[in-house]
Amino acid sequence: MNKLLVLMKVTVECKEAGHCGFFTSADLAFLMKVEKGPSFSKFLSKAVLIGVLARVCRGIYINPSSPPHCRNPLFKIATMLHNNKVMYVSAESELSYIGIISQIPMNYLSVMTMGRSGTVNTTYGTIEFTHTKKKLSDIMRRTYLDTDNEMLRATQELAVADLTAIGRNLGMLENRS
Repeated sequence: MNKLLVLMKVTVECKEAGHCGFFTSADLAFLMKVEKGPSFSKFLSKAVLIGVLARVCRGIYINPSSPPHCRNPLFKIATMLHNNKVMYVSAESELSYIGIISQIPMNYLSVMTMGRSGTVNTTYGTIEFTHTKKKLSDIMRRTYLDTDNEMLRATQELAVADLTAIGRNLGMLENRS
């Protein structure tokens, strides 16, 4: 069978088996039972060019004929991009979520990470990773697990502290009595 058809078939089968529908290049190499390397990267580029895959951002793909089924794709993409780093939702994203600021960041996720800072533009929106030097024990004490999105979230106190630390406009904070 043609390699492109195999690629399409295995991604659909994964989704039908409960996979979220976002695939890293390493995932795809594993599913295709090939080594990840320059020739596989070239194959993925060809798959994107002809529409078998769509590139969400660097290193993450979807099968456009069987799109992802997760409710908040930016959360899933963030965890895939920093899968081996401690991170948590904070600043504007968390403060909007808990109702402390009235602005709702659309297609935007602000994340504090023990990994590298950077902004990643995806087809689903923007993820801003901001490096934190906080100790792991401090992060764990001041976050909680959002089981719906499978990510840590900052407490209100920590989210405000992060917003201040990264130099954002504090005027957006609503006065709370």
